[in-house]
Amino acid sequence: MCVTQNENSLLSLMQLISSNFPLGGFAYSRGLEWAVECNWVNSVETFSEWQKQWIDGPLIYLEWPMLKRCYYYTQIRDEVRFFQCVLRILSYRDTREFRLEENQRGQAMTKLILQWYPLTRDDIWLSALERSGLASIAWLGCMWGIPLRDLALGYAYNMLESSIMAGLKLIPFGQRAAQKLLRYLMEFFPNAWNKADMITDHELGSSFLLQSIASSCHETQYSRLFRS
Repeated sequence: MCVTQNENSLLSLMQLISSNFPLGGFAYSRGLEWAVECNWVNSVETFSEWQKQWIDGPLIYLEWPMLKRCYYYTQIRDEVRFFQCVLRILSYRDTREFRLEENQRGQAMTKLILQWYPLTRDDIWLSALERSGLASIAWLGCMWGIPLRDLALGYAYNMLESSIMAGLKLIPFGQRAAQKLLRYLMEFFPNAWNKADMITDHELGSSFLLQSIASSCHETQYSRLFRS
């Protein structure tokens, strides 16, 4: 039986957002570990509010809009503007940990990309992909023919799942609560995407200040489980 194009893009998306794929989300808490340490997040309810702030802020105003732009420049094969998008993504990573996470994810993704696409060291595409996990996902998703909206929702799901797994270890809460949280927070994605799809360049940016403060403080946290 032949796999149809729609089935192939769905299977490719499942592979790309798999927790076993080297997105590395399981290694990062994105400031949550410090937020738990200083009692900003101390329950399922406060954790849920923390994640909603991420959806209403960075996801809508930064993650998805930049994913969309990187996807578009991959489609039209504009490597220069793609590289400029990568630099812009890094400029919005406002802590050392966030920038390091972006680089590490990009390097992990690029190792796999090179198994399928013969990019060379003097290739602008390769130089860009190695710097940004977000841009790498957009590039590979486009190359694999995954529709943009599906890719965006899959990316957000992976990020949310990773955060909930971090919360499960740090707060902690049980598996049933984790599944309930995942289901509840996913319901915000469709409307959030509709808003993110309309974000213009001058509206770009992260507005989750507490997360940035937590990430900065986490760099010197005495004992920690996560890289960031």
